[in-house]
This record gives sequence, C-alpha cells and structure tokens, in this order.
Amino acid sequence: MGKRKKIAERVTTLMDKPQSIRNIGIVAHIDHGKLRLDYFNAINVKTYISPRVSLSYMFNEITSINFATGNYRQSPSYIWLIADESNKGLKNIRVDQYILGIDHRVRYDVIAKVEGFYKDYKDYPASLLRKYLVLANTGAGFAGAEDNFSSFGLEPLVSAGKGFSRGVEISLQKKSSDIPHYGLFSLTYSESRFKALDGIERRGSYEQNWIINLSGGYIFNNKWEGSLKFRFATGKPYTPYNSDGTQDVEKYNSARIVANHSLDLRVDRKWDFGGYNLIAYLDIQNIYNRKNTSFVRWDKRERKVDMTSSIGILPSIGVSLEM
Repeated sequence: MGKRKKIAERVTTLMDKPQSIRNIGIVAHIDHGKLRLDYFNAINVKTYISPRVSLSYMFNEITSINFATGNYRQSPSYIWLIADESNKGLKNIRVDQYILGIDHRVRYDVIAKVEGFYKDYKDYPASLLRKYLVLANTGAGFAGAEDNFSSFGLEPLVSAGKGFSRGVEISLQKKSSDIPHYGLFSLTYSESRFKALDGIERRGSYEQNWIINLSGGYIFNNKWEGSLKFRFATGKPYTPYNSDGTQDVEKYNSARIVANHSLDLRVDRKWDFGGYNLIAYLDIQNIYNRKNTSFVRWDKRERKVDMTSSIGILPSIGVSLEM
C-alpha cells in the first residue's frame, strides 16, 4: 500500500504541475521524406531523431510501385516512469518500418493493391521481475487484474524488449460509377513476435493472422440504397488459466480465442427536399447472431474460464439530415 500511495501522490503532483513535463515533437519536411526531432524531459535520454523516406514510381498510367521506410519513436508512458525511479532510464520505444506496395488500376473505377510490410521493434520496456513480460503485449488500456496489472508497468523496467511484425495485404476497391454499385475487399495475413528478458520468442497479444473485410452497396435509384459489411478475424492469443485462477505464465500467449466474424446489412431511404435530404435507415448488425468472443477472463464466482462474448444481433432504426 505504501508504494501505491507514493505513486498516487506523484500522479497528483504531475496533474497539479503539468508544466514540469515537456514532450515536444518537431517535423522538418524534405523531398520524398521528413526528419522528426522528439524531446521528452522525463527520461534520461531526452532527444531522438527519426528520419523517414517515401518513394513512388509510375510504370505507366495504370500501374505504380510505392516504397516507404522510416524510424518511429514513442515516449514511455508516464505511469511507467512514476512507478519506479529506475524507469527514468527507459528509452523511447523504436520501430523501424518498411512498406512496399503495387497499385494497379483494373479499370477507371476499380483499383487493386498489394502491399507488404515489416516492422522491427526495439527498446521496448521489459519487466525485470517478470522475465516473460514485454509491455508491447499489454496494450495501453490498463486492464487491471484481467492482465495481472501488466500494462501499468508498476515495477522496474528496462528497454530490452524487442520484436517484429510482418504481413501482406491484398485489396480491391470498386467506386460507384455508371455501374451503380461500390465495394471494398481486403485480405490481410500478418504475424507478430516479441522477446522479453528470458529470450523466448512469443506471439504478440494482438496478433490476428487472418483478417478479411468485405463491404459494398448497390444504389437502386435516387431514393433507395442497400449495403453490407462482412468481417472475419483470427482470434487473439491469450494466456491459459490454472485451476486456481492464476495464469500459466510458462504458456504465455500460447492459446488463442476462436475466430470472430459477423455480417451487417443496411437499407437507406432518401427524400430530396431541394436544399437538404432526409434519410431513414434500417441497420442490422451481426444479422446471423454470432456470439463473438472478445476476451478471456477468470470468473471468480464460478471458478472457471469465462469466454466473454458480444451481445449478438443488434438492429437499429435511425434518421439523418443532410444539408
């Protein structure tokens, strides 16, 4: 309790005197890129320079290739720095990013894209007490007991975590034209891995290998329009629970939630009143009532794992006004 009280007092002090913290970013734009200077006075190494470059080449009027690379920095969370005095030795989190893509116009209203990416993570805070834990896997939501207070960083940390994410995305977009329908399809495969102080490579907590998005609509006339949206995503990793409700950290992020998917349908009716339009709609989300699992937690009352799921089908009716 003594340490928590001290942390609370330091948070209160920062709230009362926010001028004591300086977190400044300056960006200089140059041909095909930019140079960013970051200054953060709450850590020992206060200044960082991040160069970024992007290039594009058109083979012809319908096909082009694009490349972008850059160094990106993020300051450590304030609560990590307040939790332990030694955490002022943390560095800005670093990501070296590489993206290569090809755009091809199939016809005047249809464009296809293929894009690959690789992100190299360095200087991520890792726990000195929990050797398996790198804070890239905790998010920024401060989930509390649900993730053993991992994201708070209330312990000694060191900038020794590292990892990568990589993947490829294919997309096809159709804009509304003389053919009165539109749509967007994208298929993404990606994977992410991180290493903490124990040197074991583990899945990233937000790794969803396959993601599929399909949305589109048809304009019947100037009064009626119908549309749909379908989503599919591989479930996120999670750490299995022991019979007493504690998490089995030796199997950190070794299990995975089941895949999630849903289909939404919508119908719009428009009335034109000269200077403005009145639109009424019927929107049905998750029309086949799929109970998608959002996260996994331990139910203390039932003393078992609870696969928390969404509410299922969600119809709504609304009216909007366009000027």
